Amino acid sequence: MRDPRWWVLPLLLLAVACTRAGGDSTAASATAQSGAANPAATAARAPAATEGTGTGAPAASPEKQFPSLDTLQQIPYAYRVANEHPELLAKIPCYCPCELYGHGGVIDCYRSQHAARCATCLEEAVVAGRMLEQAGGRGSPELYEQIAAQVKNRYRSAIVRSHLERNDYPDLQGPAGRAYLTVCSDCHQPPHPAMYSGDGWRRSLARMDAYAKQRGVEVDAAQWQAAVEYVRSASKRYPPEAGERYRADLANAVEQLKRAEGESVYYPGSQDETLDPAWFERMVGAYRLARGMPAELLAQTQIDDPDCSNLLECLNSTAAITSEAAVEAIYRLAEQRRGGD
Repeated sequence: MRDPRWWVLPLLLLAVACTRAGGDSTAASATAQSGAANPAATAARAPAATEGTGTGAPAASPEKQFPSLDTLQQIPYAYRVANEHPELLAKIPCYCPCELYGHGGVIDCYRSQHAARCATCLEEAVVAGRMLEQAGGRGSPELYEQIAAQVKNRYRSAIVRSHLERNDYPDLQGPAGRAYLTVCSDCHQPPHPAMYSGDGWRRSLARMDAYAKQRGVEVDAAQWQAAVEYVRSASKRYPPEAGERYRADLANAVEQLKRAEGESVYYPGSQDETLDPAWFERMVGAYRLARGMPAELLAQTQIDDPDCSNLLECLNSTAAITSEAAVEAIYRLAEQRRGGD
């Protein structure tokens, strides 16, 4: 596994941020509240070794800039939560743009390696798991409902607050704008008003209404009507070509994500099992081993991975988190070093 934009037309930016488990996303506002670490917040690309300038300056030595082990260990933990309590994660919307993938809840993010490099997906499961531990560790339908509501409200509140602070859509501070943010953040990120024109919004809103009823989501009728009026009014502020650019950029983002993460990430079904956390435990073990290896050796080890050119670069970024090639290379190096002792 491995731009309208909703901050500047941000779904596209958030999609890319989610894929890389980093970047400035709305969910990052919730990160500070949750206390869950963001893998990419502590990960940095290795500085490229520079050639001599002709003045005798030596090339820079490679450096290890690995994510912390505490951060990495959250990944297998989150996948254990998904395996042991799928009913809980199925009740929590994913506030990365998982609707792009056809995900119905954060549980779907754990049917592939997607969640391992998406800070939002990871945090939601970690926070839910910690809450479950505090409640005694045994799940029940009632407890799942309570925890899911708390996690959802935490992220939803952060999303609404972020939009209001940025004031990035027209007239958000008014009653209709606030109703729109409240209603349309119930299951996902609020879409940009430029996404559709009149007829397009009519069809989209009908689908949203049907989806909410299917999920048993009760929406205040007055708030729903205010949200409908808001998008109809706000969408008129944008020329048709703005919506066309928005949708084209969005479609391009989806295709890029498919190429980066693989078709298996898309449109998962309940028959698709969540991934076994054992592989991610092996990944954490590889990082432990790499900490005892010279940076020069890691930098000299070439890797067949589209995200990085050598093993050190993979380890310094989030690429090694989901790269079987990188993980296996670490274990091979460790075996070779033991054989040479």
